[in-house]
Amino acid sequence: MRYHRFIGSFDLSKKEIEVSDNHLINQWHSVLRLKTGDSVILCDGKGNESEAIIENMTKKNTLLSIVNSKEIINGSKKNVILFASLLRRENFEIVVQKATEIGVLKIVPLLTERTVKTGFNRIRLEKIILEASEQSGRTVLPDLDEPIAFEKAIGSSNPKETLLFDISGKNIKTFDFKNSNLNLFIGPEGGFSENEVSLAKEHNCTILSLGDLTLRAETASIVVSYLSCL
Repeated sequence: MRYHRFIGSFDLSKKEIEVSDNHLINQWHSVLRLKTGDSVILCDGKGNESEAIIENMTKKNTLLSIVNSKEIINGSKKNVILFASLLRRENFEIVVQKATEIGVLKIVPLLTERTVKTGFNRIRLEKIILEASEQSGRTVLPDLDEPIAFEKAIGSSNPKETLLFDISGKNIKTFDFKNSNLNLFIGPEGGFSENEVSLAKEHNCTILSLGDLTLRAETASIVVSYLSCL
C-alpha cells in the first residue's frame, strides 16, 4: 500500500505530533478524505521520515502518533547545481519542478544579458519545490537561491566541474557524465551572448552543445539535469 507523503517542519523525534496547518488539514479532510486510523508518511525535509497514524482529526487540528522513524536520503547521489536563466511565463516554474523531481541539489536563477523576465516569486517556487518533492519521493528539499548575475555566478570559486551549454560547444555525446560534482549553466530564450561564452571559457568551463536541434531553455534544463543526476 502506498501512503500519501507530506513534507513539513515536523519534529519526528516525538511520539505524537499535532498538526494545525489549515491548508494541510483541509487537504487531508476535504480533498484526500482521510479519517481516523489512516496512515500517512511525514517528512521533515532533511532526510528523515516517519509513518504516522491519524488518532484524531477535526477541522482545526489533527493528532497523529508516530509508528516508526527512519532516515532515508532519496534523490540523486550526485552533487548537481543547476544555474538556469529566469524565463518568461510559467517556463521557469517548469524548470524548478522537473529539476526537483530529477534530484538536483540546488537551483540558482540566472540573470544574463538576454534574460527577459527578471521577476522572482520565491513563495510560489518554494511551493512548487515542496509539491514536486512530495510527489517524487524526495526527503531532502533542494535549495533555491536568489537570482544572481551571470558574471558573478560563473566567477564564483567553486571546485565543481562547470558545464555551459551553447550551440558553439562540443557535442554533448563527447562528455562523460560520471562526475558526481557538476555545475550546469543554461541560458535564456535567446541563449548566452558571445561575451558570456568567452567569459565562461576564461574560467575554464566546458562548453557543450545539445546537438543539431535547438531546444527550448526549459527543455535543455530538464535534459542536462537528468543526464547529470543519473
